[in-house]
Amino acid sequence: MEIFRFIRNLLRFGSSRFDGPMLFFMFLLFGMGIIVMFSASVIPAEREFSDSYYYLRKQLLWGAVGLFLFLIFCQIPYQFLVKWSFVFSLLSLLLLIAVFIPGLGKSVGTSYGRSFNRWIQIAGFQIQPSEFSKISILLFASYFFYNFDFKKIKWDQKKIISLVVIFLTLLLIVIEPAFGTTVELLLVLFFFVLLAGFPMKRLFILGASVIPLLVVLVTQVGYRKKRLEIWLDPYKFRFDEGHQLVTSFRAFFDGGTSGKAIGTGYAHRYLAYSHTDFVLSSYVEDFGFVGFCFFLLVVLFLMVRIFLLLQRTKDKLGYFLGAGILILFGFQTILNLFVITGIVPVTGISLPFLSYGGSSLLTIFILFGILANITCKENLVV
Repeated sequence: MEIFRFIRNLLRFGSSRFDGPMLFFMFLLFGMGIIVMFSASVIPAEREFSDSYYYLRKQLLWGAVGLFLFLIFCQIPYQFLVKWSFVFSLLSLLLLIAVFIPGLGKSVGTSYGRSFNRWIQIAGFQIQPSEFSKISILLFASYFFYNFDFKKIKWDQKKIISLVVIFLTLLLIVIEPAFGTTVELLLVLFFFVLLAGFPMKRLFILGASVIPLLVVLVTQVGYRKKRLEIWLDPYKFRFDEGHQLVTSFRAFFDGGTSGKAIGTGYAHRYLAYSHTDFVLSSYVEDFGFVGFCFFLLVVLFLMVRIFLLLQRTKDKLGYFLGAGILILFGFQTILNLFVITGIVPVTGISLPFLSYGGSSLLTIFILFGILANITCKENLVV
């Protein structure tokens, strides 16, 4: 009986200033990420830098910085961040423009003949502004739609400028190009419009009207059209561009029920981006179907806990912002899972807390710091 009483008290909302179960599952995901990222990165690190621990050290460094930022942002009232969201959005726009400036931005060529402009080189570090733009968009859009009344629409100068800032941010991300991030942010904006009370019928008509544009962006742009062809028949391209997806399929098959000896599988040796976008494939190869189910349960418990916490928030603005973070986290996780299993075409999308990458890791830690502040004891109805 004592153990059940302990668990009940632990799961009780408002039992501590910051929600224990939410933080537990968050750090559990990060811990899992360190293990599988290291397993997946040993061979690439040895091959590229003659140092098996290269990616591990960098990820631990970014994790330490991310934890520091998490501790800072969970103490800053989210109302203050929202109040300054317009300034953050302008800074985000400047960073997104900077990726196209020679000498500051880093351009990477592809086998399709297309250049990607997604990174900035600063003091030997490489950051991805489109990742940090997720924070500014969430803060800015949550405040915009929180104050928006669709029954009494008054298009003043402030609202028009707000829409222009959101549009320019999305446009610059599309131009980079970072199609996966664009789709993420569009989905968050769609749910903000829904939460703000826009008529459901009109909303779906508006959403349907965007589909032709997305189809054009996918089918008429060279590298995306090629990715679509690979997705439809990856085994036809298994010796070149389709090798990544085919190897991901093999990782799931080879993982079996309980996985192979850690770090010894085929995907660890030959899967491109095995420690970044396709890190979950390496994880399944190591831990099998059992490990995969465990990962899904951890993510599910974390999302359900956040949802239940948001249902108890006192402030509508906090609810809007927290819901946006939850939607972004959930959709990014699902989209990454769909990509590595071939349900949707390959697009560059990291797996929160697990994929290697400083920008994505810092962004998710900051967002969860904001979420911890929104759901802290004094902001909940308990």
